[in-house]
Amino acid sequence: MDYQEMMKIFKETLSLRWDPVAVRMMRPGEERPPQMIEPPVPLRHCQSIITARRGNCLYMPPRSHACPDGSGILGLVEMSDKLRSGDLYLLFKKMPNIETAQKMISSRSEFKAGSYEATLLAPLDKATFEPDVVVFTIWPEQAMWLCCAQTYHNGERQSFKTSGFNSTCADLIVQPMNTGEMNISFGCYGARASSEIDDFELYLSVPTHLLEPMAQSLQKLAQKSIPEERKKIYLHPVMDKIGSRRPESKGEGTARVEIFIDSDQCLGDGLCVDFCPTGVLEMVEKDGRKVAIAVHTEACSACYTCVGQCSEKAIQLSYL
Repeated sequence: MDYQEMMKIFKETLSLRWDPVAVRMMRPGEERPPQMIEPPVPLRHCQSIITARRGNCLYMPPRSHACPDGSGILGLVEMSDKLRSGDLYLLFKKMPNIETAQKMISSRSEFKAGSYEATLLAPLDKATFEPDVVVFTIWPEQAMWLCCAQTYHNGERQSFKTSGFNSTCADLIVQPMNTGEMNISFGCYGARASSEIDDFELYLSVPTHLLEPMAQSLQKLAQKSIPEERKKIYLHPVMDKIGSRRPESKGEGTARVEIFIDSDQCLGDGLCVDFCPTGVLEMVEKDGRKVAIAVHTEACSACYTCVGQCSEKAIQLSYL
């Protein structure tokens, strides 16, 4: 699977607004790839991600990096003494005291000065280099599906290390390159104050070796899970009126739930029975085939899981 194919899968299955951005840290002695443009003015690393997600292919040597903190964390230059000591965080009132500032600095991920000569950024399908990570600018729901795709592949849950400081450099590049695992970032003061990242967007950075299995997993999830979730299949039909509270009958406390199952429409696959969290439904023989019936309606919590699992919409719930 090439980058163009993976790009198509990510954009179509997740309905991405922005192109995923391929990022490579240029090692000493590497040649500048073709068709990579050095920006006419210096940019912050966070700004270069925004520029690349719009379709631009960037070559960013140290002179093109406008943020001394970011270029130091990325190992492109030696970090200044004031940044290294934490004094500037106090000067700009970002930290309460020097001890807290130094603790934050010592706990963040960063590369040793001189480890790299430049950053390369391009939309994934235009990358003429082997990226170290791919950065997604996404909404929380899209981030959830990328996490689901990773768990679908290996069965593991995700652990993220992030902060509201030095986010797009330390959290999106250094951290995933060091660990080989994807990492999340909500941006930081600099990233949000100087770029056009939307208030509802966040970042997820994926090491390149995880891209193909995640893309394959997304294709599987897109067959059923993703479209079902986006149709809000478990949403109560009366939710707009009552919010998260179930209706109450006058003088009788919480209303009872009536369950209607159209036997003619029932496929007999038993998904509604398997997914019911309180054992309300059972499969029985009727006219030579298996159908679902409700046997313990008093235990129904009206979670609508059975309704969502029935592809034929044979199950309906109503309140008495």
